[in-house]
Amino acid sequence: MTIFTWATIASWVLFCSYWILLRNKTSKNVRERTVRQRYLGPLGYVVIFGLLYLPLFVSGGFFGRILPSNALLQGIGATLCMAGIGICIWARTVLGRNWSGGVTEKHGHELVVKGPYRLVRHPIYSGFLTALAGTCMVTGGLAAMVITFIYTLALSRKLNSEEALLKDLFPGTYEVYQQQTQKLIPFIW
Repeated sequence: MTIFTWATIASWVLFCSYWILLRNKTSKNVRERTVRQRYLGPLGYVVIFGLLYLPLFVSGGFFGRILPSNALLQGIGATLCMAGIGICIWARTVLGRNWSGGVTEKHGHELVVKGPYRLVRHPIYSGFLTALAGTCMVTGGLAAMVITFIYTLALSRKLNSEEALLKDLFPGTYEVYQQQTQKLIPFIW
């Protein structure tokens, strides 16, 4: 394993540690999460991380490396991963007690529009996708790229549900925020 691989692993360990540290520091959900909701998230992370790093242990085929093992490509990938995780942590910190793993209303729910939320409406998603893409560049696996693509599609669906909920919770205010702020990529989309 290269220094770039270790940098991505350290970044993801930091991400997971931070999420675990803050897991009980949120406002209570208005509706309780189902058993399915509580266990699907962690299971998803296991699948994603497994497929991201499988090329380190398997050669060839769907699970092997397809990108060249190039130091420049891996360096860019590791930088993207670290930056993405940094954005996730910054956004999660600013979101504070309003964070939820699922699309749900919180008691005392607030619309957060400061910090990274001034630049994009969903910076945790932006950071996570950036970190996934960067890790794919480092590990170079086809399965990693496929799971990143699938995750991106699933996240799009979740993002649309979240936006609908926020419109309901903050009528008028959220629409103004949408007009002033991009969804995932600052100044672009």
